[in-house]
Amino acid sequence: MVAEEEPVKYFKDELTPPDFLNKEYLENVLQKAENDKALKITKLDIVPGSRAGDHFASVMFKAIVNYNSKGKTVDGRSLIIKTMPIEDGMKKELLKEMNVFGRETEMYTKVLPEMARIMESIGDTDEMGPRLVYHSTDPVVMIFDDITKYKYEMHTEFFDFDNVIKITKKLAKFHALSYYINDNKYTHKLNITEFESAFNENFFERLKGMFDAFDQLQKEVLNWPGYEKLGEKLSTQKDTLQEKLLPAYKANPEPGFNVLCHGDFHLRNMMFVMNGPNIDKVMFLDYQMCYWGSPAMDLYYILYAISNNDARDRRGEILSIYHQTFCEYLQRLGCLKKPFSLLDLNIEILKRGAMEVMWGICGMPMMCMDLSKLDLESIINAGGAMVDMRQLMFKNETVVEAMKKILPDLLHKGLLD
Repeated sequence: MVAEEEPVKYFKDELTPPDFLNKEYLENVLQKAENDKALKITKLDIVPGSRAGDHFASVMFKAIVNYNSKGKTVDGRSLIIKTMPIEDGMKKELLKEMNVFGRETEMYTKVLPEMARIMESIGDTDEMGPRLVYHSTDPVVMIFDDITKYKYEMHTEFFDFDNVIKITKKLAKFHALSYYINDNKYTHKLNITEFESAFNENFFERLKGMFDAFDQLQKEVLNWPGYEKLGEKLSTQKDTLQEKLLPAYKANPEPGFNVLCHGDFHLRNMMFVMNGPNIDKVMFLDYQMCYWGSPAMDLYYILYAISNNDARDRRGEILSIYHQTFCEYLQRLGCLKKPFSLLDLNIEILKRGAMEVMWGICGMPMMCMDLSKLDLESIINAGGAMVDMRQLMFKNETVVEAMKKILPDLLHKGLLD
């Protein structure tokens, strides 16, 4: 007997689209996008845009439309629609405070188009994000082409070293473009240093429930022979980590060692064209948390939200390849400003070590879980789902194997003092 597949779970605020998101609204959007006032939608279906757990910082829908335009019939065009939550609650409040849509709109209407123009000038046809079809601020909406038609798909399992390097090289290119733009801000008339970090005291105060992971991990570590000293160190982290994190997210004083960070650079914020187990193409998504600061942030995501245990063991190679790619792309762009050295990069990574503690202990284990089966709002509110998840994640074999390497490494770097 074949077991029935578990039904796909969606966020409750994505089960029913808002009233404004109707045929008349989308017809007007497509009329503007196609420059055809006579365009008429003949069929419209609106469904949830992605599974629960694949995203949090928006409400997403997928619109499948048939329409007539300029004497042609278009069937089954798929559009991804991002908007703000309608229901009051922590999610709505947090997204408004962090200005995620204002930030992402700036990225898609100014920064990414400028990057595309620069890339085109040197014959680079790579794409940094999906095409923005339409956006508005009242109501808050962003509409994108659905890139699944180009065979892009989600991938939620950590990658091996060779695939991690493909993602790392594209990140290095994104960082290099931002570095070049800042060095030529008067030519490009774009001040990307205005993207300030949303990771402030209020943000961490709201997410302080995440730090309870230290309590649960300490209980588990006490049962691991030879890790008793680490258990003692973990007991102090919950109360001190937030204070250490705040300066870690601040940009270096100009002219400092800064780039435009993606800021939320994990597997669920990118899509891939796969050739069996190997990446052919990668597309970055969700530029809602971008900020001007140390590249350490995105590189820690590479290590703890993208790399499997074997790839993470080769962090020195990953950082070296990132640095080499960064410098080579700047040279290709003709950047006159001298880039930071590999030694500078490694020192910078260590200086921002509080991020590694957070991602190594709080973030990476969570990424190993099936988030579609959890209530993310309850998790972030430190509700019962968070307690249940912590109990599960530190018994997960992959997590335990990783922790037994990560914890001594953090200890020997002095990051648990």
